[in-house]
Amino acid sequence: MTPPTLPNFVVAGGARCGTTGLVEGLRSHPGVFVTSPKEPHYFALHKQGAHFTGPGDDATINRVAVTDRDDYLALYPQHHDYVALGEGSVSTLYYAAEALPEIVATNPDMRVVILLREPVERAHSSFQYLSARGFEPETDFLRAVDDEPRRRAANWHHLWHYMQMSMYAESVAAVQAAIPKENIGIWFYDDLNRDYVETVGQVLRFLGAPPAPGEAVGVPRVNISGRPRFAAVQGALRWVTSHEVLRSAVKRGTSYRFRERIRRTTLRRGGVSDEARRILAPRFADDLARLSELVPGEVPTWLRAGQAETD
Repeated sequence: MTPPTLPNFVVAGGARCGTTGLVEGLRSHPGVFVTSPKEPHYFALHKQGAHFTGPGDDATINRVAVTDRDDYLALYPQHHDYVALGEGSVSTLYYAAEALPEIVATNPDMRVVILLREPVERAHSSFQYLSARGFEPETDFLRAVDDEPRRRAANWHHLWHYMQMSMYAESVAAVQAAIPKENIGIWFYDDLNRDYVETVGQVLRFLGAPPAPGEAVGVPRVNISGRPRFAAVQGALRWVTSHEVLRSAVKRGTSYRFRERIRRTTLRRGGVSDEARRILAPRFADDLARLSELVPGEVPTWLRAGQAETD
């Protein structure tokens, strides 16, 4: 029997930090294979399974998660000439304690790509994303944040953990303790926004699949968040999402670029309010101070503020 193909990289998260845009850029390279679904959640959920109880969880993560090892490895081609093969589950970083031993057991030479974003913006983007999908019951971001402890206790899945998912330091430290330094790459949402093609190129080089000279690797900005412009359209999209056969047919019949263009036209972009930033930003100060000690090299302004706290 031909042994299964093992992945050699994971884009581990964080959530709403640009991982989908990065993964779609990697997928466009002929030497890179990325699983479908992009987020099988195997490493995070291989022990506990996917039995989340939040609004829409049955139609999303509970349905797509692949938590059996054989089923997970079957996502990868047995015969191939790819240089890099991997996936992009943002649960991997959040559930690092559960994920890392299985990553090392699967492939001790696994490369781990981490993307990080200013924590209040990340939390707000997650709120807007779930709101746009019609799942978030609260219309106010701060009220949703206040409800987070109840949601976590009730086993709503990780995207609902607006504040906790923006606490990066413990998970990054765990990755650094389990994975060789040379196999960890950390980038930022800010990098993707500033120069998408260059950032994807850096990640490709890290994975051993550099783009050819002059080769453009890029996709439109993907998985954006915002408030729905048209309730009826959002309701229709939510209905499609909840029906697997129809959802699969739409994905087969349309391109990723087309679906993202539709998403952008149906959302109204909105930033974090001054009040929300004033209330929430101080809650991340200690975590950012610790994170700044873990991340070497050039970092964005929001993390340099954390470095100043430790000086």
